[in-house]
Amino acid sequence: MSKDCQIVAYFDFDGTLSNKDTLIPFLIYCVGIVKFIAYLPRLLPVVIRYVFKTIDNQEAKQKTLTIVLKGWKEEDILIKAKNFATTHLNKYLIPETYAKLEWHREHKHRIILVSANLAIYLRFFAELHKIDDVIATEIEIVNGVVSGKLATPNCYAMQKVIRIKEYLESNGLNFDYAYGYGNSRGDHEMLLFVNEPYYVVSGEFEDYHQLNHSK
Repeated sequence: MSKDCQIVAYFDFDGTLSNKDTLIPFLIYCVGIVKFIAYLPRLLPVVIRYVFKTIDNQEAKQKTLTIVLKGWKEEDILIKAKNFATTHLNKYLIPETYAKLEWHREHKHRIILVSANLAIYLRFFAELHKIDDVIATEIEIVNGVVSGKLATPNCYAMQKVIRIKEYLESNGLNFDYAYGYGNSRGDHEMLLFVNEPYYVVSGEFEDYHQLNHSK
């Protein structure tokens, strides 16, 4: 590819850049382990309904956020989000995937996190690591207070592609070539959307086109 070629790399976060889902650690960080345990009797029915597929991941996430974060002041949740991103997320990073991110940064590619998890703390992570932008699930804040609802659809599966297209259009961007990195069913559509998709497994990168063709 020529030096003038405009290139973007889309990275999923949980399980791709990080070695675990980071939502529960974030919620525990916000309220403390004792209070989080106190919420478990209310959270358990949500988990059961999700496991048995009577609610989808968007509804499960929204119910969880309502139980744990509803009523928080915006300034308080932002402080927690920034501190969590700067003091906790680094310990979850997968070195091999982060090295890929650094490679893209060294080559002046645009880097965008595309995650079903919460933008409120991923933006602080992105700022810390010189990542260009974040496309993720937004929580609703009304009159400076967390409502417990989602302000956007859960950024998962086809929603990732929808949100990417909206982002490109709203920012007047048109890339010549796109990389994609993911690790789960929720990344399938995004990986099919890009030119060069990689499925990340234990720090190894498998060509997603080849994986699909072999099935």
